[in-house]
Amino acid sequence: MPTPNHMDLSHLTVVELASVLAGPMSAMFFAELGATVHKIENAKTGGDMTRRWRLPEGDDGGISAYYASVNYGKQVHMLDLTVPADRDRLYALVAEADIVISNYNDEVSAKLGVTYSQLKAIKDDLIYAQLYAYEPGNNRPGFDLVMQAETGFMMMNGHDDGPPAKMPVALIDVLAAHQIKASILLALYQRARTGLGSYCTTSLYQSGIAALANQGSNYLNAGHIPGRLGTLHPNIAPYGDMFKTRDGEVLMLAVGSDRQWQKLGKTLNFTPTISDTFDSNEERVKNRQRLSDLLQAIIQELDYDNLAAQLTSNAIPFCKLMPLDEVFNNPLARQMILREKQFSGEITSTISTIAFDVQ
Repeated sequence: MPTPNHMDLSHLTVVELASVLAGPMSAMFFAELGATVHKIENAKTGGDMTRRWRLPEGDDGGISAYYASVNYGKQVHMLDLTVPADRDRLYALVAEADIVISNYNDEVSAKLGVTYSQLKAIKDDLIYAQLYAYEPGNNRPGFDLVMQAETGFMMMNGHDDGPPAKMPVALIDVLAAHQIKASILLALYQRARTGLGSYCTTSLYQSGIAALANQGSNYLNAGHIPGRLGTLHPNIAPYGDMFKTRDGEVLMLAVGSDRQWQKLGKTLNFTPTISDTFDSNEERVKNRQRLSDLLQAIIQELDYDNLAAQLTSNAIPFCKLMPLDEVFNNPLARQMILREKQFSGEITSTISTIAFDVQ
C-alpha cells in the first residue's frame, strides 16, 4: 500500500547490520514508511541465515518465506566486511545514513570496524541502535526459543497436563523490534531538537521481561508463580474459557467486567442455583470450573451463528478459533498484506509491520 504523505520518511536512510528477525523487522518498519534501507548481508556465509529457513513443503526455491517476512523494501548488499574494499563500501553508505541498526556483538563489531564510535567518526549525528541478546560483553547467542524459556513465558504457556510450550512466532524478537523502533524514534526526535546523534541499546532478554506485564506484577506483588493455564486468564473469568456449540464450533469468551458478565447472563438466560455465586469476578475466578461447566451446558444447546449474533448485539467479547486461511479471509487482515517483486521476477508476500495511522 502507498505510504500516506504524513508518514513519509523518504528523507531517511538506514543501514541494517542485522539478521534473523528483530533487527530486520525494525528496519523494515522504516522501509515501509519510505526510508531507504541498505541491508548488509555476509557474502562469506551466503547472507542472512533465514534465507535457508524453509518450510518442508511449498517453500522450495527463490526467497524463503521467513526471509521475506521481515525484509520488504530493502536494498541488499552482499559484503565481506573483512575485505577492505567491502568495508569502504559500507562506510560510504554510513556517510549518507541517518540510522544504523546492528545486532553484532561487541567483539564482532570491533573486529569488523563497525562499532558506534567507529561509525560516529564517519557521521557525527548518526543514530546507532544496538541489539544485544543479554547485556554488553555477554556474547552468548540469544535465539528466541532461549529467550521465551529464560524470561518465563514457556513455563506459563501450555496446559497444566502437558509440557511447557513456546509461542509459534518469535515473540521476543517481535517485542524487541518494537523496543528498537521506539528508541530510534525518540532519538530522531532528540536529533531534530538538538542536532545530536544517539547510541540506543536494546536487549532481547529485557524486551521479554518488559512484556511480562500483569504476570510479572502478579509475582512481584503477590508472590504468585503462574502455572500453565492454556487459554485461561489467571485474574479474570470467564476469559479464555472455550465452549462447543450445538453445530460443533468452538467459541471462546473474554468477559472482562462484572457488567459484561451481567449482560452475558441475560443473553444466555443464565440462572445459577442459590449455592452458586458468580456475581463478582473474584467469585468467578475461584469457582471457574463450576462456572465453565454450567455455561457449557447452555451453550451446547445453541448454534454458533445465532449465539454470535446475540453476543455481538450485546457487546459481549467473544471469538471463534480461526486457522490462518480463515484469518486472511477478513478484509482487515488482507489490508495488511504487502507484495514485492524481486530481481528474479518472483513475487513475495509478507505482512506489514505497521498497524496504525496518523492523521
